[in-house]
Amino acid sequence: MKVFFLQGEIMRSARLAGKVFDDPEVVFRLRQLERFERLRKAHGLTAAHAAEILGVSRATLYRWRRRLAESGTWGLRSCSRRPRRVRQRQWDMRLAEAVRRLRLSFPAWGKAKLGRLLPDQGYAVSDSTVGRILHWLKARGRLPDAPVRGGGRRHGRPWARRAPYGLTGEQPGDLVQVDVLHVRLLPGVTVYHFTAWDGASRWSVGQVYSRVSSRCAADFLDQLQTRCPFPIRAIQIDGGSEFKGEFEQACQAAEISLYVLPPKRPQRNGGVERANGIWRYEFYASYPLPTTIRELRPLVQWWEQVYNLLRPHQGLKQQTPAEYLRDAGYEVPDVSVSQMY
Repeated sequence: MKVFFLQGEIMRSARLAGKVFDDPEVVFRLRQLERFERLRKAHGLTAAHAAEILGVSRATLYRWRRRLAESGTWGLRSCSRRPRRVRQRQWDMRLAEAVRRLRLSFPAWGKAKLGRLLPDQGYAVSDSTVGRILHWLKARGRLPDAPVRGGGRRHGRPWARRAPYGLTGEQPGDLVQVDVLHVRLLPGVTVYHFTAWDGASRWSVGQVYSRVSSRCAADFLDQLQTRCPFPIRAIQIDGGSEFKGEFEQACQAAEISLYVLPPKRPQRNGGVERANGIWRYEFYASYPLPTTIRELRPLVQWWEQVYNLLRPHQGLKQQTPAEYLRDAGYEVPDVSVSQMY
């Protein structure tokens, strides 16, 4: 059915409604506009009152809606604020060549240090101009990038990649979140609990260590692969130093994709954070536990079996992770309730 005389703005909004955005700012603006329209139409509020409830000015909401109508992309990336008449180049090729020679002689120096050497060669320019010249030279391939610590790899991460927004796992093992829980058993006695949580099946694996390091994380990865009834294809972590070094090398050797979350985004690791809460309050805070690693590890493995084989999960419609995996065709041992006591 084809509808005639429908406004172009409404048609563009309808096409964008079914599109999946990967930018959190785009998702935020979309939801704010939807709430704004719902407050006005469903609840009969004025535009000023609805904007006050949302905490966004009317002018901002109207600007978002106008940019949507004009560009169809919420005005985030396609609506550039670049002036139509930009500043023209103010230097000649002799100055650019002088900056290039200095940078090749001192490849780790920036515009501030290089700018102090130019007056001796007869050039009185600002540091900003030197920076523009460096950018111009790099854009034309006439100047290599400055050396980066870590063998030329940015941040020294040879295998890990930045986790894209909205990354999820549809099948067991597609994305396993891993985190470290610090547990204080007694004053002055702290253990480090590594937790893994699968987003599709809610299957969890835990192990406790006396310290937190990349070697411990690599050992936990070996146990994770052994104690999961499904192959692990990707792991999501935060930026902790324990997930570098030997752990990253182990992921690369096992050909497991490794995704690192951006800083200050624990909500994107919400599954394993929730699992950490279960371990903390339903295990560590509910039972009298020993304080040595050798005595504690068998109890951790016991509670891991309780979590996976006995504890129902609301996210699985009150199924256990083991029942979910059996329905999906995976082989999981069947353990009776009496055997768990």
